[in-house]
Amino acid sequence: MKDSKVKNIKREHLFRFTNVLLLLVAFNIISIFVFTRFDLTSEKKYTLSKSTKDMLTHLDDVIYIKIYLAGNGLPPDYAELATKTREFLDELRAYSKQIEYEFIDPAKGRQAQEMNAIYGELYRKGLTPQAIQSMEAEGVNTRYVVPGAIISYRQREVPVDLLDSDDGLLYNRESIIKYSIEKLEYNIGNAVRRITNQQYAKVAFLKGHGELTNIEVLKAAVAIANFYVVDSVILNNKISSIFDLEITDSVSGDSKIKNNKYDLLIIAKPTIPFGNYEKYLLDQFVMRGGRLLWYVDPVVAEMDSLYNHMEMPCFGRDLNLEDMFFRYGIRMNTNLLQDLNALQIPINSSNVGGQAQYRHIPWYYFPIITPFADHPIVKNLNVLRTEFISSIDTIGTNKDLKKTVLLTTSATTKIMNTPAIISLQTLKRRANMREFNKQYLPVSVLVEGEFNSLFSDLEGNDITQLGVISKSKATKMIFVSDGDMIKNQLGQNNFAYPLGFDRYTGMVFGNKNFLLNAVNYLCDDKDILQVRSKDFKMRLLDKNKILKEKSLWQTFNLALPLITIIILSIIFVSIRKFKYAK
Repeated sequence: MKDSKVKNIKREHLFRFTNVLLLLVAFNIISIFVFTRFDLTSEKKYTLSKSTKDMLTHLDDVIYIKIYLAGNGLPPDYAELATKTREFLDELRAYSKQIEYEFIDPAKGRQAQEMNAIYGELYRKGLTPQAIQSMEAEGVNTRYVVPGAIISYRQREVPVDLLDSDDGLLYNRESIIKYSIEKLEYNIGNAVRRITNQQYAKVAFLKGHGELTNIEVLKAAVAIANFYVVDSVILNNKISSIFDLEITDSVSGDSKIKNNKYDLLIIAKPTIPFGNYEKYLLDQFVMRGGRLLWYVDPVVAEMDSLYNHMEMPCFGRDLNLEDMFFRYGIRMNTNLLQDLNALQIPINSSNVGGQAQYRHIPWYYFPIITPFADHPIVKNLNVLRTEFISSIDTIGTNKDLKKTVLLTTSATTKIMNTPAIISLQTLKRRANMREFNKQYLPVSVLVEGEFNSLFSDLEGNDITQLGVISKSKATKMIFVSDGDMIKNQLGQNNFAYPLGFDRYTGMVFGNKNFLLNAVNYLCDDKDILQVRSKDFKMRLLDKNKILKEKSLWQTFNLALPLITIIILSIIFVSIRKFKYAK
């Protein structure tokens, strides 16, 4: 009887063991064919956004991705980037079978001459080989890796750089690679969007009113050109500049406006007043659903003049736009804002041996703007660099317009009304804290909705011929009270620095991403905006803490498994004794 009971118990244990084993085998087989992973981060940074999932489900042809980050000799951090890239692509394939990829080692089985030719070809396609040095017995060994990919779709190709240094803010290789892993969705997903999108929005920089030159907005134009068709247009009272026309009378040559030629116009720091007819053309561009991005300096103040003369007069800039801005619910004030949170500028403090000695001193007229709003345009945005910025007021009672303050100064702001004199001598004086008593003054505002025309009550031959739309369809525009926020600094031989880079401090600010976010939003490209505004928190190890607590955690990691095994063994033996002692 006792033997029969023991056999039943053994049979029961064997049955349970077999079931568990079969479940584990089945789970592993399923996991081979069904990719999944669990995202335990608070911001869900490893979870695909809804816009990316929607894009994948609507792919109508194969996307083929060649990743050149492969090979047995990859450094561990680059190998981790390759592994995470493979996992990310597997996740894309889980939502679309149109995604196909291949990892390629460009140096495999090739001689030095062949490798150089391949690296040169990849460089021409837009990928940059990285030199990696390592110490070996023979000395310093240098090899190249290509942390990039080429995405192909219907005879088209687009390069993707897998390394992302956050516009130069990150210098350490470890932090760059960790950040790059977190930005895989944006960098690869955005490339897929670009290569599959056949209808690009058209963006134009308006010219003819003393705006920034082409070289001064070069980096802005290049950044926008990654997403849209970019052009420049001189208004010059010509209807055909921003409108497509339709001939109504072939004999007389009469015509009417058919539609807008561009989706978005960017007005980058105009310095010459707009004529009334030009304002009419811009107004009707808006009435037909056009979008405007205004980078305007309400005050005449230039740093070059200040450096040359040590002081300069500042006064309101007449652009003849006040009535238009007022109708659109905005007033740009002719003042200058000072902020204790300001950019440092180099000042000659002394001469030693005939050489000028420079010190960097905060220049309160160059506020550093920290985005506080939760709007997608400025969410998770880096601080912004400004020069001689003014405040903006929202006015009017048009219930069809929604106004959102995007950017403000800090809690320690001072207003200086114009006309006034600015002198570099103020750098030698300590700031009076009591004067910096203004808080969070708006410097950028988004206005969206249905706008009323400035010209709805006017008449004239040209206006009568072309007609006037008195109320717009739903549209939007953004106002920024600093024309230099879109300007890239220039070095020797007109070398254009990256947008947002300050050559005096070496710091990189968020001006480029603000511009891209604003353009994406105005062009209704919210998919890209949603992915770019995801919260990426760098979770790097604290090296000082590692050195300080190294022994403690080593002991803990060694002892904890042993203690756990001992405790579980005691519990298991006690249960068996209690169960079978009877």
